[in-house]
Amino acid sequence: MIQAGAIQVIPGSGGQLGQVLATRALPGSGGQPPTNGSGGTGASTLPAAVALVPLASKASPPQPPAPPPNRSASTIPENGISGTGGTSGINGTTNGTGSQAQPAPAPLTPASASAPAPAPPPQAAPVNSAASVVTIIQQLDPRDIDGQGTADETDTRSPTQRQQQEREDTPKSARQPTANPAILTANERDIVQELRARDAIVRTEEESHQALAGANAGMISYSYTPGPDGRLYATGGKVSIRPIQGLEGAAAIANQAAISRAASVPGSSAADFNVAKGASRNISTMLATQASAAAESYRMVLGLNAAPSKIDLSG
Repeated sequence: MIQAGAIQVIPGSGGQLGQVLATRALPGSGGQPPTNGSGGTGASTLPAAVALVPLASKASPPQPPAPPPNRSASTIPENGISGTGGTSGINGTTNGTGSQAQPAPAPLTPASASAPAPAPPPQAAPVNSAASVVTIIQQLDPRDIDGQGTADETDTRSPTQRQQQEREDTPKSARQPTANPAILTANERDIVQELRARDAIVRTEEESHQALAGANAGMISYSYTPGPDGRLYATGGKVSIRPIQGLEGAAAIANQAAISRAASVPGSSAADFNVAKGASRNISTMLATQASAAAESYRMVLGLNAAPSKIDLSG
């Protein structure tokens, strides 16, 4: 993961290394295509600003080993400590009493004083704090950005489950319809089921009205309610009824009977039943009118309405 202190190559620097100081996500970033970048496999990426400090190597080049000091005979006195009757040597002098003298330190010659000291072991290249900070833009896994790695690494939910939880946390008034039924909440799924059932009932009822009314029926008009899934569901409807004009007698009665049947289908509203009652009253009126006309015709046939004739009774 790209965290503070990590070492990475600075893009466009020809392979120069830099130490990460900080990373931050850039605002206004949308969904990015999957990547196999650092810290993620096939995860979404976010553009982030990465601040780097170039590393400057301060290790000195290796030095050749220094030659050993030249201890020639000219630099060491022949007699370390002189004494009477003793035996002299390079390493010391033994006097007559048998005691051994300590060797005298050899004085430094100009050749040995000018010899370079051994080179120290190379150290790791420290961070050059005086160098300028380089900020680059990279596509990073959200888990690589400070402040976001912990939550994402422990979240094992699928993207659909995370979207569903976000929708649950959003107030109902602020939720937008979605065409993805997988992220609907439990309550929203129940609402969709109710709207579907209502839509089927309304359409069946209005189509029955139209079929039974026959030539008296006009077009069906529906009123719709949007669901949480973004679809429109019919929750109301009506069929315009215009009785055929110019019919008389039995044809007129049959036409009113069709209207009454159309308005009396199961599930009809109060307005539908009022239409059915009106058609029934019209039928009763027509029948009464036809009965009166038939009775008048019958009397005319029998001559019951003719003026009484004079009868001559004289003899």
